[in-house]
Amino acid sequence: MIFRIAIRNLLHKPLYTALCWLLLACSTSVLLVLWALNRQARQQLEQQIDGIDLVLGAKGSPLQLILSSVYHLDNPTGNIPLSEASRFMQHPLVESAVPISLGDSYHGFRIIGTTTAYLDKYNAKPAEGKVFSKSMEVVAGVEAARKAGLKVGSRFAGTHGLGKTGHVHEGEEYIVTGILPATGLAIDQLLLTPLQSVWDIHAPHHDPDDHDHGHAEGENHDHDHDHEDAKGHDHDKADGHDHDHAEGEAHDHADAKGHDHDEAKGHDHDHAEEAAEKADPAHDPQQQVTAVLIKFRSPMGQLQFPRMINEYTNMQAAVPAIEINRLQALLGTGAKVLRALGWLLAGLAACSIFVTLVQGTHERRYELALIRTMGGSRGKLLALVFAEAFLLGVLGVVTGIALSRVALLFLQQELFAGYHLNFSGAMPLTAADGITAAAIVGACMLAALLPAVRAFRLNIAKTLANA
Repeated sequence: MIFRIAIRNLLHKPLYTALCWLLLACSTSVLLVLWALNRQARQQLEQQIDGIDLVLGAKGSPLQLILSSVYHLDNPTGNIPLSEASRFMQHPLVESAVPISLGDSYHGFRIIGTTTAYLDKYNAKPAEGKVFSKSMEVVAGVEAARKAGLKVGSRFAGTHGLGKTGHVHEGEEYIVTGILPATGLAIDQLLLTPLQSVWDIHAPHHDPDDHDHGHAEGENHDHDHDHEDAKGHDHDKADGHDHDHAEGEAHDHADAKGHDHDEAKGHDHDHAEEAAEKADPAHDPQQQVTAVLIKFRSPMGQLQFPRMINEYTNMQAAVPAIEINRLQALLGTGAKVLRALGWLLAGLAACSIFVTLVQGTHERRYELALIRTMGGSRGKLLALVFAEAFLLGVLGVVTGIALSRVALLFLQQELFAGYHLNFSGAMPLTAADGITAAAIVGACMLAALLPAVRAFRLNIAKTLANA
Protein backbone atom coordinates (compact mmCIF):
# COMPACT_ATOMS: atom_id res chain seq x y z
CA MET A 1 0.00 0.00 0.00
CA ILE A 2 2.71 2.46 1.00
CA PHE A 3 4.82 1.71 -2.11
CA ARG A 4 1.75 2.10 -4.35
CA ILE A 5 1.07 5.58 -2.93
CA ALA A 6 4.78 6.42 -3.21
CA ILE A 7 4.84 5.46 -6.89
CA ARG A 8 1.77 7.63 -7.56
CA ASN A 9 3.38 10.54 -5.77
CA LEU A 10 6.54 10.19 -7.90
CA LEU A 11 4.54 10.02 -11.14
CA HIS A 12 2.58 13.08 -10.09
CA LYS A 13 5.66 15.23 -10.92
CA PRO A 14 7.43 13.39 -13.73
CA LEU A 15 9.97 16.13 -14.55
CA TYR A 16 11.35 16.28 -11.01
CA THR A 17 11.36 12.51 -10.81
CA ALA A 18 13.13 12.16 -14.17
CA LEU A 19 15.79 14.70 -13.14
CA CYS A 20 16.55 12.84 -9.91
CA TRP A 21 16.59 9.49 -11.71
CA LEU A 22 18.94 10.79 -14.43
CA LEU A 23 21.41 12.28 -11.96
CA LEU A 24 21.45 9.08 -9.91
CA ALA A 25 21.91 6.90 -13.00
CA CYS A 26 24.78 9.03 -14.33
CA SER A 27 26.60 9.21 -11.01
CA THR A 28 26.25 5.47 -10.45
CA SER A 29 27.47 4.57 -13.94
CA VAL A 30 30.47 6.91 -13.73
CA LEU A 31 31.55 5.52 -10.38
CA LEU A 32 31.08 1.86 -11.35
CA VAL A 33 32.92 2.29 -14.67
CA LEU A 34 35.84 3.96 -12.91
CA TRP A 35 36.02 1.24 -10.27
CA ALA A 36 35.91 -1.48 -12.94
CA LEU A 37 38.54 0.14 -15.17
CA ASN A 38 40.86 0.84 -12.27
CA ARG A 39 40.54 -2.69 -10.91
CA GLN A 40 40.94 -4.42 -14.26
CA ALA A 41 43.78 -2.16 -15.42
CA ARG A 42 45.78 -2.91 -12.27
CA GLN A 43 45.18 -6.63 -12.68
CA GLN A 44 46.14 -6.59 -16.36
CA LEU A 45 49.25 -4.49 -15.82
CA GLU A 46 50.46 -6.85 -13.11
CA GLN A 47 49.63 -9.94 -15.17
CA GLN A 48 51.66 -8.66 -18.13
CA ILE A 49 54.85 -8.24 -16.07
CA ASP A 50 54.49 -11.55 -14.26
CA GLY A 51 57.79 -13.41 -14.66
CA ILE A 52 59.71 -10.32 -15.84
CA ASP A 53 62.04 -8.97 -13.16
CA LEU A 54 64.07 -6.63 -15.35
CA VAL A 55 64.09 -5.24 -18.89
CA LEU A 56 67.44 -4.55 -20.53
CA GLY A 57 67.46 -1.97 -23.32
CA ALA A 58 68.93 1.23 -24.72
CA LYS A 59 69.41 4.38 -22.66
CA GLY A 60 66.35 6.58 -22.32
CA SER A 61 63.17 6.67 -20.31
CA PRO A 62 62.75 3.49 -18.24
CA LEU A 63 58.96 3.81 -18.38
CA GLN A 64 59.12 4.11 -22.16
CA LEU A 65 61.27 0.99 -22.29
CA ILE A 66 58.72 -0.95 -20.23
CA LEU A 67 55.74 0.31 -22.24
CA SER A 68 57.38 -0.50 -25.57
CA SER A 69 58.92 -3.86 -24.68
CA VAL A 70 56.37 -5.40 -22.31
CA TYR A 71 53.05 -3.73 -23.18
CA HIS A 72 53.95 -2.77 -26.78
CA LEU A 73 52.34 0.66 -26.43
CA ASP A 74 55.15 3.14 -26.96
CA ASN A 75 58.06 3.55 -29.35
CA PRO A 76 61.29 1.78 -28.34
CA THR A 77 64.19 3.74 -26.86
CA GLY A 78 66.60 2.23 -29.42
CA ASN A 79 68.57 -0.94 -30.05
CA ILE A 80 71.43 -2.61 -28.22
CA PRO A 81 74.06 -5.04 -29.57
CA LEU A 82 73.18 -8.63 -28.80
CA SER A 83 76.88 -9.30 -28.13
CA GLU A 84 76.79 -6.87 -25.17
CA ALA A 85 73.42 -8.05 -23.88
CA SER A 86 74.51 -11.70 -24.01
CA ARG A 87 77.00 -11.08 -21.18
CA PHE A 88 74.10 -10.47 -18.84
CA MET A 89 71.76 -12.99 -20.46
CA GLN A 90 74.24 -15.77 -19.63
CA HIS A 91 74.88 -14.61 -16.09
CA PRO A 92 74.52 -17.33 -13.40
CA LEU A 93 71.88 -15.26 -11.57
CA VAL A 94 69.64 -15.16 -14.66
CA GLU A 95 67.03 -17.88 -14.94
CA SER A 96 65.67 -16.87 -18.35
CA ALA A 97 66.37 -14.09 -20.85
CA VAL A 98 64.12 -13.47 -23.85
CA PRO A 99 65.41 -11.07 -26.54
CA ILE A 100 62.93 -9.12 -28.63
CA SER A 101 63.41 -6.85 -31.62
CA LEU A 102 60.90 -4.26 -32.88
CA GLY A 103 60.83 -2.24 -36.05
CA ASP A 104 58.17 -3.34 -38.54
CA SER A 105 54.40 -3.73 -38.53
CA TYR A 106 51.49 -4.95 -40.64
CA HIS A 107 48.18 -3.04 -40.66
CA GLY A 108 49.29 -1.40 -37.41
CA PHE A 109 50.11 -4.70 -35.66
CA ARG A 110 53.70 -4.97 -34.51
CA ILE A 111 56.03 -7.60 -35.93
CA ILE A 112 58.21 -8.77 -33.04
CA GLY A 113 61.41 -10.69 -33.59
CA THR A 114 62.01 -13.07 -30.71
CA THR A 115 62.50 -16.73 -29.78
CA THR A 116 60.08 -19.49 -28.83
CA ALA A 117 60.86 -18.65 -25.19
CA TYR A 118 58.57 -15.64 -25.58
CA LEU A 119 55.65 -17.97 -26.29
CA ASP A 120 56.62 -20.16 -23.35
CA LYS A 121 56.65 -17.14 -21.01
CA TYR A 122 52.96 -16.51 -21.70
CA ASN A 123 52.06 -20.21 -22.07
CA ALA A 124 50.89 -19.56 -25.62
CA LYS A 125 50.81 -22.53 -27.98
CA PRO A 126 49.33 -22.26 -31.49
CA ALA A 127 45.66 -23.15 -31.67
CA GLU A 128 46.14 -23.58 -35.42
CA GLY A 129 49.30 -24.51 -37.30
CA LYS A 130 52.72 -24.64 -35.66
CA VAL A 131 55.40 -22.45 -34.10
CA PHE A 132 57.85 -20.64 -36.37
CA SER A 133 61.05 -22.58 -37.02
CA LYS A 134 63.02 -20.45 -39.52
CA SER A 135 63.42 -16.94 -40.82
CA MET A 136 60.35 -15.15 -42.28
CA GLU A 137 57.87 -17.47 -40.56
CA VAL A 138 55.24 -15.83 -38.34
CA VAL A 139 52.97 -16.89 -35.50
CA ALA A 140 50.05 -14.43 -35.28
CA GLY A 141 48.09 -13.40 -32.21
CA VAL A 142 44.39 -14.12 -32.46
CA GLU A 143 43.29 -10.46 -32.61
CA ALA A 144 46.00 -9.50 -35.09
CA ALA A 145 45.08 -12.43 -37.32
CA ARG A 146 41.36 -11.67 -37.15
CA LYS A 147 41.62 -7.94 -37.86
CA ALA A 148 44.36 -8.25 -40.49
CA GLY A 149 42.65 -11.18 -42.23
CA LEU A 150 45.55 -13.60 -41.73
CA LYS A 151 45.26 -17.39 -41.79
CA VAL A 152 47.73 -20.25 -41.69
CA GLY A 153 49.60 -20.09 -44.98
CA SER A 154 48.91 -16.40 -45.60
CA ARG A 155 51.76 -14.28 -46.95
CA PHE A 156 52.30 -10.58 -46.32
CA ALA A 157 54.98 -7.90 -46.51
CA GLY A 158 55.78 -5.82 -43.46
CA THR A 159 55.75 -2.02 -43.27
CA HIS A 160 58.81 -0.26 -41.90
CA GLY A 161 58.00 1.45 -38.62
CA LEU A 162 55.17 0.94 -36.15
CA GLY A 163 52.48 2.95 -37.95
CA LYS A 164 49.89 1.78 -40.44
CA THR A 165 51.62 3.59 -43.28
CA GLY A 166 55.25 3.60 -44.37
CA HIS A 167 57.75 1.91 -46.64
CA VAL A 168 56.68 -1.64 -47.47
CA HIS A 169 59.41 -4.27 -47.69
CA GLU A 170 58.31 -5.56 -51.08
CA GLY A 171 59.84 -8.85 -52.11
CA GLU A 172 60.38 -9.83 -48.45
CA GLU A 173 57.23 -11.72 -47.50
CA TYR A 174 56.39 -13.41 -44.23
CA ILE A 175 54.39 -16.61 -44.13
CA VAL A 176 51.98 -17.37 -41.30
CA THR A 177 52.64 -20.79 -39.77
CA GLY A 178 50.38 -20.59 -36.74
CA ILE A 179 47.57 -18.70 -34.97
CA LEU A 180 47.72 -18.29 -31.19
CA PRO A 181 44.67 -18.72 -28.93
CA ALA A 182 43.14 -15.79 -27.06
CA THR A 183 45.04 -14.92 -23.89
CA GLY A 184 43.69 -11.46 -23.07
CA LEU A 185 47.25 -10.10 -23.10
CA ALA A 186 49.24 -7.93 -25.50
CA ILE A 187 50.46 -11.04 -27.32
CA ASP A 188 46.99 -11.33 -28.89
CA GLN A 189 47.80 -8.31 -31.07
CA LEU A 190 51.36 -9.22 -32.06
CA LEU A 191 52.97 -10.97 -35.02
CA LEU A 192 55.87 -13.05 -33.73
CA THR A 193 58.80 -14.13 -35.89
CA PRO A 194 62.39 -15.33 -35.30
CA LEU A 195 65.04 -12.69 -34.64
CA GLN A 196 66.76 -13.71 -37.84
CA SER A 197 63.77 -12.41 -39.83
CA VAL A 198 64.27 -8.89 -38.52
CA TRP A 199 68.01 -9.06 -39.13
CA ASP A 200 67.57 -10.39 -42.66
CA ILE A 201 65.09 -7.69 -43.68
CA HIS A 202 67.13 -4.81 -42.27
CA ALA A 203 70.53 -6.11 -43.40
CA PRO A 204 72.25 -3.94 -46.07
CA HIS A 205 71.58 -5.58 -49.44
CA HIS A 206 74.35 -5.66 -52.03
CA ASP A 207 75.36 -7.75 -55.05
CA PRO A 208 78.89 -9.03 -54.51
CA ASP A 209 79.05 -10.76 -57.94
CA ASP A 210 79.84 -7.63 -59.94
CA HIS A 211 82.58 -6.55 -57.60
CA ASP A 212 84.12 -9.99 -57.35
CA HIS A 213 83.90 -10.53 -61.10
CA GLY A 214 85.72 -7.30 -61.92
CA HIS A 215 88.26 -7.90 -59.22
CA ALA A 216 88.90 -11.44 -60.38
CA GLU A 217 89.18 -10.35 -64.01
CA GLY A 218 91.77 -7.73 -63.12
CA GLU A 219 93.64 -10.19 -60.99
CA ASN A 220 93.70 -12.78 -63.78
CA HIS A 221 94.96 -10.21 -66.30
CA ASP A 222 97.73 -9.06 -64.03
CA HIS A 223 98.54 -12.59 -63.09
CA ASP A 224 98.86 -13.66 -66.74
CA HIS A 225 101.01 -10.67 -67.56
CA ASP A 226 103.29 -11.26 -64.59
CA HIS A 227 103.44 -14.93 -65.36
CA GLU A 228 104.63 -14.29 -68.90
CA ASP A 229 107.28 -11.82 -67.73
CA ALA A 230 108.45 -14.17 -65.03
CA LYS A 231 108.57 -17.06 -67.43
CA GLY A 232 110.81 -15.19 -69.90
CA HIS A 233 113.01 -13.85 -67.12
CA ASP A 234 113.47 -17.24 -65.52
CA HIS A 235 114.26 -18.83 -68.87
CA ASP A 236 117.07 -16.35 -69.58
CA LYS A 237 118.37 -16.63 -66.02
CA ALA A 238 118.29 -20.42 -65.94
CA ASP A 239 121.09 -20.76 -68.57
CA GLY A 240 123.66 -19.03 -66.38
CA HIS A 241 122.54 -20.47 -63.07
CA ASP A 242 125.15 -22.57 -61.21
CA HIS A 243 124.40 -25.96 -59.67
CA ASP A 244 125.62 -25.10 -56.15
CA HIS A 245 123.31 -22.13 -55.86
CA ALA A 246 120.35 -24.29 -56.89
CA GLU A 247 121.19 -26.84 -54.18
CA GLY A 248 121.36 -24.08 -51.55
CA GLU A 249 118.00 -22.71 -52.63
CA ALA A 250 116.45 -26.15 -52.47
CA HIS A 251 117.74 -26.64 -48.94
CA ASP A 252 116.43 -23.24 -47.80
CA HIS A 253 113.10 -23.95 -49.44
CA ALA A 254 112.74 -27.18 -47.49
CA ASP A 255 113.39 -25.41 -44.17
CA ALA A 256 111.01 -22.61 -45.03
CA LYS A 257 108.33 -25.08 -46.01
CA GLY A 258 108.39 -26.73 -42.59
CA HIS A 259 108.28 -23.37 -40.84
CA ASP A 260 105.46 -22.07 -43.04
CA HIS A 261 103.47 -25.25 -42.45
CA ASP A 262 103.54 -24.79 -38.68
CA GLU A 263 102.74 -21.10 -38.95
CA ALA A 264 99.88 -21.71 -41.38
CA LYS A 265 98.44 -24.37 -39.11
CA GLY A 266 98.26 -21.96 -36.19
CA HIS A 267 96.88 -19.22 -38.39
CA ASP A 268 94.16 -21.54 -39.71
CA HIS A 269 93.22 -22.46 -36.15
CA ASP A 270 92.77 -18.76 -35.27
CA HIS A 271 90.65 -18.28 -38.37
CA ALA A 272 88.48 -21.26 -37.42
CA GLU A 273 87.84 -19.83 -33.95
CA GLU A 274 87.03 -16.42 -35.43
CA ALA A 275 84.65 -17.96 -37.95
CA ALA A 276 82.89 -19.98 -35.25
CA GLU A 277 82.53 -16.84 -33.15
CA LYS A 278 81.02 -14.92 -36.05
CA ALA A 279 78.60 -17.75 -36.77
CA ASP A 280 77.09 -17.27 -33.30
CA PRO A 281 74.66 -14.30 -33.42
CA ALA A 282 75.43 -13.50 -29.79
CA HIS A 283 79.01 -12.57 -30.78
CA ASP A 284 78.16 -10.71 -33.97
CA PRO A 285 78.38 -6.95 -33.31
CA GLN A 286 76.01 -6.29 -36.24
CA GLN A 287 73.12 -8.20 -34.62
CA GLN A 288 70.99 -5.92 -32.45
CA VAL A 289 67.88 -6.31 -30.34
CA THR A 290 65.47 -3.80 -28.85
CA ALA A 291 65.26 -5.28 -25.36
CA VAL A 292 65.79 -8.38 -23.28
CA LEU A 293 63.17 -9.62 -20.79
CA ILE A 294 65.03 -11.09 -17.82
CA LYS A 295 63.90 -13.25 -14.92
CA PHE A 296 66.30 -13.90 -12.03
CA ARG A 297 66.92 -17.03 -10.05
CA SER A 298 67.10 -15.10 -6.77
CA PRO A 299 66.45 -11.56 -5.47
CA MET A 300 70.21 -10.93 -5.57
CA GLY A 301 69.93 -10.27 -9.30
CA GLN A 302 67.40 -7.51 -8.74
CA LEU A 303 69.77 -5.85 -6.29
CA GLN A 304 72.94 -6.09 -8.39
CA PHE A 305 71.93 -5.84 -12.04
CA PRO A 306 70.19 -2.42 -12.27
CA ARG A 307 73.05 -0.47 -10.73
CA MET A 308 75.75 -2.46 -12.52
CA ILE A 309 74.11 -1.99 -15.93
CA ASN A 310 73.04 1.63 -15.55
CA GLU A 311 76.42 2.84 -14.24
CA TYR A 312 78.95 0.76 -16.14
CA THR A 313 77.38 0.10 -19.57
CA ASN A 314 75.77 2.04 -22.40
CA MET A 315 72.52 0.17 -21.72
CA GLN A 316 69.83 0.69 -19.14
CA ALA A 317 68.01 -1.68 -16.81
CA ALA A 318 64.38 -0.93 -15.96
CA VAL A 319 62.43 -2.75 -13.25
CA PRO A 320 58.81 -3.25 -14.45
CA ALA A 321 57.26 -3.34 -10.98
CA ILE A 322 58.74 0.05 -10.05
CA GLU A 323 57.78 1.72 -13.31
CA ILE A 324 54.22 0.37 -13.30
CA ASN A 325 53.70 1.57 -9.72
CA ARG A 326 54.91 4.98 -10.86
CA LEU A 327 52.53 4.89 -13.82
CA GLN A 328 49.60 3.94 -11.61
CA ALA A 329 50.47 6.77 -9.26
CA LEU A 330 50.40 9.21 -12.18
CA LEU A 331 47.11 7.86 -13.50
CA GLY A 332 45.68 7.64 -9.99
CA THR A 333 45.40 11.43 -9.79
CA GLY A 334 43.15 11.56 -12.83
CA ALA A 335 41.10 8.63 -11.54
CA LYS A 336 40.59 10.42 -8.22
CA VAL A 337 39.33 13.51 -10.03
CA LEU A 338 36.84 11.43 -12.03
CA ARG A 339 35.67 9.62 -8.90
CA ALA A 340 35.18 12.97 -7.19
CA LEU A 341 33.06 14.02 -10.18
CA GLY A 342 30.97 10.88 -9.80
CA TRP A 343 30.35 11.51 -6.12
CA LEU A 344 29.53 15.12 -6.92
CA LEU A 345 26.83 13.93 -9.30
CA ALA A 346 25.53 11.61 -6.60
CA GLY A 347 25.46 14.53 -4.18
CA LEU A 348 23.52 16.63 -6.68
CA ALA A 349 21.08 13.77 -7.11
CA ALA A 350 20.59 13.57 -3.34
CA CYS A 351 20.04 17.31 -3.18
CA SER A 352 17.46 17.12 -5.95
CA ILE A 353 15.69 14.32 -4.10
CA PHE A 354 15.72 16.45 -0.95
CA VAL A 355 14.18 19.42 -2.77
CA THR A 356 11.62 17.20 -4.50
CA LEU A 357 10.49 15.55 -1.26
CA VAL A 358 10.38 18.81 0.70
CA GLN A 359 8.23 20.40 -1.96
CA GLY A 360 6.12 17.27 -2.30
CA THR A 361 5.37 16.95 1.40
CA HIS A 362 4.45 20.64 1.54
CA GLU A 363 2.07 20.34 -1.40
CA ARG A 364 0.55 17.11 -0.10
CA ARG A 365 0.24 18.19 3.54
CA TYR A 366 -3.59 18.08 3.35
CA GLU A 367 -3.50 14.54 1.96
CA LEU A 368 -1.12 13.50 4.70
CA ALA A 369 -3.44 15.04 7.30
CA LEU A 370 -6.40 13.12 5.86
CA ILE A 371 -4.41 9.90 6.08
CA ARG A 372 -3.87 10.61 9.75
CA THR A 373 -7.59 11.27 10.32
CA MET A 374 -8.43 7.98 8.59
CA GLY A 375 -6.34 6.04 11.05
CA GLY A 376 -2.91 6.31 9.56
CA SER A 377 -0.10 6.47 12.09
CA ARG A 378 2.84 8.87 12.15
CA GLY A 379 5.07 5.92 11.27
CA LYS A 380 3.18 5.37 8.01
CA LEU A 381 3.77 8.98 6.99
CA LEU A 382 7.42 8.56 7.82
CA ALA A 383 7.62 5.32 5.82
CA LEU A 384 5.81 6.93 2.87
CA VAL A 385 8.45 9.65 2.46
CA PHE A 386 11.32 7.20 2.88
CA ALA A 387 9.67 4.84 0.37
CA GLU A 388 9.72 7.58 -2.28
CA ALA A 389 13.42 8.22 -1.69
CA PHE A 390 14.17 4.49 -1.67
CA LEU A 391 12.34 3.89 -4.94
CA LEU A 392 14.18 6.78 -6.61
CA GLY A 393 17.53 5.55 -5.28
CA VAL A 394 17.02 1.93 -6.35
CA LEU A 395 15.72 2.95 -9.78
CA GLY A 396 18.71 5.25 -10.34
CA VAL A 397 21.24 2.67 -9.13
CA VAL A 398 19.80 -0.15 -11.25
CA THR A 399 19.80 2.08 -14.31
CA GLY A 400 23.34 3.21 -13.51
CA ILE A 401 24.54 -0.39 -13.26
CA ALA A 402 23.00 -1.20 -16.63
CA LEU A 403 24.57 1.90 -18.19
CA SER A 404 27.99 1.06 -16.74
CA ARG A 405 27.93 -2.44 -18.23
CA VAL A 406 26.88 -1.12 -21.63
CA ALA A 407 29.69 1.45 -21.45
CA LEU A 408 32.23 -1.24 -20.56
CA LEU A 409 31.00 -3.38 -23.42
CA PHE A 410 31.63 -0.56 -25.89
CA LEU A 411 34.92 0.49 -24.29
CA GLN A 412 36.28 -3.04 -24.08
CA GLN A 413 37.33 -3.40 -27.71
CA GLU A 414 38.66 0.15 -27.96
CA LEU A 415 40.72 -0.17 -24.79
CA PHE A 416 42.08 -3.55 -25.83
CA ALA A 417 43.02 -2.28 -29.28
CA GLY A 418 44.56 0.94 -27.97
CA TYR A 419 46.16 -0.21 -24.71
CA HIS A 420 46.35 -4.00 -25.09
CA LEU A 421 44.40 -4.44 -21.85
CA ASN A 422 41.54 -6.91 -21.66
CA PHE A 423 38.53 -5.57 -19.74
CA SER A 424 36.21 -8.53 -20.27
CA GLY A 425 36.76 -9.48 -16.62
CA ALA A 426 35.37 -6.11 -15.53
CA MET A 427 31.77 -7.02 -16.37
CA PRO A 428 30.83 -9.00 -13.20
CA LEU A 429 29.80 -6.94 -10.20
CA THR A 430 32.08 -6.99 -7.17
CA ALA A 431 31.74 -6.18 -3.49
CA ALA A 432 33.10 -2.68 -4.16
CA ASP A 433 30.33 -2.10 -6.70
CA GLY A 434 27.74 -3.24 -4.17
CA ILE A 435 29.15 -0.90 -1.53
CA THR A 436 29.05 2.01 -3.99
CA ALA A 437 25.44 1.28 -4.92
CA ALA A 438 24.45 0.96 -1.26
CA ALA A 439 26.18 4.26 -0.46
CA ILE A 440 24.20 6.06 -3.17
CA VAL A 441 20.89 4.61 -1.95
CA GLY A 442 21.92 5.56 1.59
CA ALA A 443 22.55 9.14 0.43
CA CYS A 444 19.03 9.21 -1.00
CA MET A 445 17.56 7.98 2.26
CA LEU A 446 19.58 10.60 4.15
CA ALA A 447 18.20 13.30 1.85
CA ALA A 448 14.68 12.16 2.76
CA LEU A 449 15.29 12.43 6.49
CA LEU A 450 14.19 16.05 6.95
CA PRO A 451 11.03 15.78 4.78
CA ALA A 452 10.13 12.55 6.61
CA VAL A 453 10.51 14.26 9.99
CA ARG A 454 8.28 17.12 8.81
CA ALA A 455 5.63 14.59 7.75
CA PHE A 456 6.00 12.79 11.06
CA ARG A 457 5.47 16.01 13.05
CA LEU A 458 2.56 17.18 10.95
CA ASN A 459 -0.11 19.03 13.00
CA ILE A 460 -3.41 17.60 11.77
CA ALA A 461 -5.76 20.19 13.34
CA LYS A 462 -3.78 23.22 12.18
CA THR A 463 -3.30 21.82 8.70
CA LEU A 464 -7.01 21.03 8.20
CA ALA A 465 -8.03 24.35 9.69
CA ASN A 466 -6.01 26.21 7.08
CA ALA A 467 -7.31 24.05 4.22
